[in-house]
Amino acid sequence: MPIKTILVALALDNDSVNVARRALQLADQHKAKIIGVHVIESSVFQDPEIPSSLNKTELTGMLEAQSRQQLHSLLTTQNEPTILHIESGKAHTVIKNLAASHNADLIVLGPGEAKGLREKMFGSTTDHIVRHASCPVLVVRKNARTPYQHIAIGVDFSDHANAAVLWASRLSPIAARDLIHAFEIPLQFEQAMRKAGTAQVEIDNYRKARIDTIRQEIIQTYGKNNRLPRRTRTFIAPGDPATALLEISRRRAADLIALGTQGKSPIAQHLLGSVARRMLNEAECDVLVVSANAKLEL
Repeated sequence: MPIKTILVALALDNDSVNVARRALQLADQHKAKIIGVHVIESSVFQDPEIPSSLNKTELTGMLEAQSRQQLHSLLTTQNEPTILHIESGKAHTVIKNLAASHNADLIVLGPGEAKGLREKMFGSTTDHIVRHASCPVLVVRKNARTPYQHIAIGVDFSDHANAAVLWASRLSPIAARDLIHAFEIPLQFEQAMRKAGTAQVEIDNYRKARIDTIRQEIIQTYGKNNRLPRRTRTFIAPGDPATALLEISRRRAADLIALGTQGKSPIAQHLLGSVARRMLNEAECDVLVVSANAKLEL
């Protein structure tokens, strides 16, 4: 199933050039339509420093005209038909609703930045969109020089991890793929084995057997006839998944990380930590997230 519609949300800040370039590159690669959107946050008009004599209707008109011109210059080309939307309101609400109304296959945006205590506690605009969008979200963190060449995908055998694997292939069929599964024997379990008199060699053999079992499960889940697809490798990484994926991004071993998220509540994500949240905040490459609310039909 092809990617037909890409919604690209631009904050019209320093990141917007990279976001626009990636959206245009993907649109050209997939022959997709682009929906460009910029949201003028309603909080702009609540600034007490705005002179009382200023006509807010005129101010809105000027901001909309300026934003439309910037969007047009960033997104309009001869190759891709582009629809531009300028709206006022809450950015995550406008973007989510536009994506649904246009039946977007993919949302492309920048990483954003949490502003103020509330956003640091409950998530930035990007966090909200990733959690609630009805399609996968691509967060652009780097310059889009070429199509994606190497994708690292976090796999845990959940439906949304499986969808992330499929979406990685859909987004860039030419890219090599590394399937990353994080595994570690719980410290308490290992300590209990030692107290029970288990020799170190037996613990090491147990760890190796578990890793072999996981690797075989990956091959059975994502491969065919007991073989993975061409240009696909599997890695069993020690530790937690966020640390493993971040290390890959820091070593520049991938230009895109793809993962699924189970869509926990904002409070649970803040208190318990979230692989997706850490990727959005710390990854040194682009991130593709398939949320619990995203349609999984491919």
